[in-house]
Amino acid sequence: MPNAIQSNWLTSVRLQRIAQALRVLPSGSPGLPIDEAIRAVWANCGGPHDEVRLLLEVLVGIGLITLQDASARRNRAGDRIAKAIKNGDLRPLGMTFIRAACFHDQARILVECGSSDGDGNLVCPTRAARTGAPQLLGMLQWWEGVQILPSVVVPKHLLTELNTVWALLPPPTQVPAWALERKAVGDRAEMYSLQRERTKVIDPSKVHWVARDSDSLGWDIEDRSHEPRRCIEVKGRRDHEVLFFLSDNEWSKAREVGERYEIHFWGGIDLGRDPAVEYAELTAAGYPLVIQDPSAEIGNGTWEAAAVTWRVTRKGPISSGRGD
Repeated sequence: MPNAIQSNWLTSVRLQRIAQALRVLPSGSPGLPIDEAIRAVWANCGGPHDEVRLLLEVLVGIGLITLQDASARRNRAGDRIAKAIKNGDLRPLGMTFIRAACFHDQARILVECGSSDGDGNLVCPTRAARTGAPQLLGMLQWWEGVQILPSVVVPKHLLTELNTVWALLPPPTQVPAWALERKAVGDRAEMYSLQRERTKVIDPSKVHWVARDSDSLGWDIEDRSHEPRRCIEVKGRRDHEVLFFLSDNEWSKAREVGERYEIHFWGGIDLGRDPAVEYAELTAAGYPLVIQDPSAEIGNGTWEAAAVTWRVTRKGPISSGRGD
């Protein structure tokens, strides 16, 4: 999905227009020239003319249409979903949006502001859901079993989809290439640990990805399913060398929190792989490597740390002299 498109742009009206646009476009080559496709979609779907190109870009981003040789056409996945739409079933389109992480921010808010009932369904106060995830909530009503009042109830099978790596991993942001790669690796590692921890507890909404809200805590994930809560710092690398860096703040928090602090290390992250497939492969390979209470474990013979940088600051006011 285009980086400029935010989840709150995907209103119910626009989602309906996207569904209509998919049906308008032809299947197979040569497709429609872009300008002709825009005219055809606008004639059938209405709405602001200058939004039609964005609708097509969204369909490209979620993998349902192909732009090639200045022409637009449905691909095989688009054909399957267009057929479902024709039969009045919007759920395959909605699942495509979920699995493409188009609602990653709203999905996280919805999961974290609710709790699981005895059957594994998500129960959330309606006001909190409407405030934090309004567009996602509107789309979820395409499924039977989703309840809005007096509380929002999301069935277990949908909660599982909302809570997966591929639904919660945010799309890349516009940053320099070197920083983008490093951030993307870190995001994947954190998401994999979040997925792992949420599958281990009865109520996955109790495991929070706190680094998405603040990077100043000294850890990335909190497990609030019991007290005292666990604090998990996550590190990731593209190769399998077990090497990572801790900031002063992270090391300070590790010493302060003690045995409740953990480090998860994920190696072998390949940004070209599908996150869901990679997660399964890495966990099967024994990841993450976990350091429980690193302030006690590092230096015990298995793990070692070395100071590689020093931060120098001046104490007190700067005098008027040269100081030499």
